[in-house]
Amino acid sequence: MLRSKITRGGVAFAAATMGVATMSMAFAGTAGATGTPTHAASLIIGSGSQTSYDEMSALSTLFNSAPGCDLTASTAVPLSLDCGQASITPGAAGGEQGYNVSAENPYNDFAVQAPAIGSGNGSSALEARGAASTPTSPDFARASSAKGTSISNRVKFATDAVSWTTFNAYHGVKTAQAKITNMSGTDVKAIFLGTQTCVVKGVTYNMDWICEGAKASSPIKVYMAQSGSGTYSTWAGYTGLTSNTSGAIALAGNGSSSTHTNLFENQMSYISQQSDAANAIYFFSLGKFTTNCQGKNGKNFVCAGVSQASGNTYTTFGSIDGIAATQSTVQGTGGGAGVTFPVTRGLYNNYANSSATNPSNQATLNFVSEKGFMCKSGTASDINPYTGNSYRFDIEAAIKAQGFFPLDVSGSTFAQGSVTNPATFSDAGYTAVAGDGVNGYCLVTHG
Repeated sequence: MLRSKITRGGVAFAAATMGVATMSMAFAGTAGATGTPTHAASLIIGSGSQTSYDEMSALSTLFNSAPGCDLTASTAVPLSLDCGQASITPGAAGGEQGYNVSAENPYNDFAVQAPAIGSGNGSSALEARGAASTPTSPDFARASSAKGTSISNRVKFATDAVSWTTFNAYHGVKTAQAKITNMSGTDVKAIFLGTQTCVVKGVTYNMDWICEGAKASSPIKVYMAQSGSGTYSTWAGYTGLTSNTSGAIALAGNGSSSTHTNLFENQMSYISQQSDAANAIYFFSLGKFTTNCQGKNGKNFVCAGVSQASGNTYTTFGSIDGIAATQSTVQGTGGGAGVTFPVTRGLYNNYANSSATNPSNQATLNFVSEKGFMCKSGTASDINPYTGNSYRFDIEAAIKAQGFFPLDVSGSTFAQGSVTNPATFSDAGYTAVAGDGVNGYCLVTHG
């Protein structure tokens, strides 16, 4: 199964999931026809979050295509992806395809995204790499929650929101909650904890859409994402959930917990196939909703995988406390400040810092660390020769294309924060292109 594209100089080829180990060994230092490799291009493997899988695939392609040293030069060892040079001077003439060597990816390193296994699982895989990595050990972890440990640094490069979702029409029939687009945070929490109750015209209702303004009684059916996902972790942090087999499922007649829990996050297709789908409530990433649920007339959203064969089935992305999840409420005023939507979270790349048994290598730091491609201030002036834009413009365009938002609102850098074990470069080529790690476009935290 093809999982990610790796692009060099505008020419794309696909890396199969089953082929990652083979690729890693093949490029680890095989001698070429013209000599011994001095600095082979490195394969950089990312693993973890489903939410940021497509995002990081797009950003990997942008990074991979930045022109590096010329692998077809007479001094190169092309079979080992080695330019035959101990270090590279960024900006020097004679780079890939005739361009100058970029200040982004001078050694032609290439990133690939392993299949999604959840933010928590990706971070665990990164931190369990041990004394020597296996060919499929991740070099960094994609994450959409703020979890980490003392041996990793978390680099936040974009922001997202999570909110409740429900069907407002199911198989062509309006649901009881069709006109409910906003709920109080108190009620949202009560629903997912299974404690919602109200009295309407002298009648007490528990876990019912009538408590939220429906004209008739209709029981609420709660669905939960798998607990290893960053989306679940974010929602649990907001609502107070301690298990994805929540009281809402156990107490409100939601049926078997096996059909209502451990769902793959950010989808409505599975729920739409269940017998209680018309009464369902779930939670969803704003970024993934933006790209996966297409709106008709700006309001009737059809999510990917939800069949329309039996009539229109539309999904609501709800507001909380009267605040809708929009760019201004989620992105704020820049650098993580001024956010007003109640449930936001970052998109992170976690790398193993110098305190880990097996720290992430320098190629990885050059890609995802606070001093690397994703974050450094130099991308605002470095030009992508394939588009004519600055690399920062193209990075932010890729973030927005996936429905997320960069952390800056005006192109201005901000203080990124400090950590006990920051990214450190010793290779002259990487040192020459690294940012200072102080001011940039990301926020870095320890553990």
